[in-house]
Amino acid sequence: MAVIPKEEKVKKKKKIIIEALKRLLDKDVYSRITVQQIADEAGFSKGGVLHYFPTKEDIYLELIEEIFTEFVEAHSSILEWELGTEEMAPISALVGAENFIIEKRNIKMLINIILYAFEEEKIMKIISKYIRLHRNHYDNIISELAKSGRTRRNSDLPSRYLSRITQTIVLFIGLLESIDPIDTGEMDYLKIVKFVTSLLRG
Repeated sequence: MAVIPKEEKVKKKKKIIIEALKRLLDKDVYSRITVQQIADEAGFSKGGVLHYFPTKEDIYLELIEEIFTEFVEAHSSILEWELGTEEMAPISALVGAENFIIEKRNIKMLINIILYAFEEEKIMKIISKYIRLHRNHYDNIISELAKSGRTRRNSDLPSRYLSRITQTIVLFIGLLESIDPIDTGEMDYLKIVKFVTSLLRG
């Protein structure tokens, strides 16, 4: 019988705790969720949770790392496809939109985490880091379009502002869809995203 390394055991236990927090955030707001509730939901004692995460903030930090690492990896994997820059922009934006439209629980978690970040500097730092990485991804695509001469946009705005506009639209699609969903299929999302990204070129 294979022995599971200690690091793997720790990783598994932490994952159970993070999944418990996700379920709680789907039903309640961050300010009402206690370490004891997380422990109960995960099937741990409070001391057991604190053994892996010394503070409640540490649990949230791990959750943020997980959400945004998946998000960044999804975007990065697109760069490995054999696509032209023009195709990459809408597909990249679709990945962003899908993460927030199809997985509506992410919107609730993100809103909770952002609210918590305004109270806790450690959380704000890591949120800022990943939001910047997300924006930089669009910034790179826009810059590549400009360099390749395939852009038709006449905007005087620097690419960092255009990338912020794109980022805002994509994130707000998810937010609005979680509040007032439109009955559309996956291909419709691609059309919406293509339209949004085409504004950068037109």
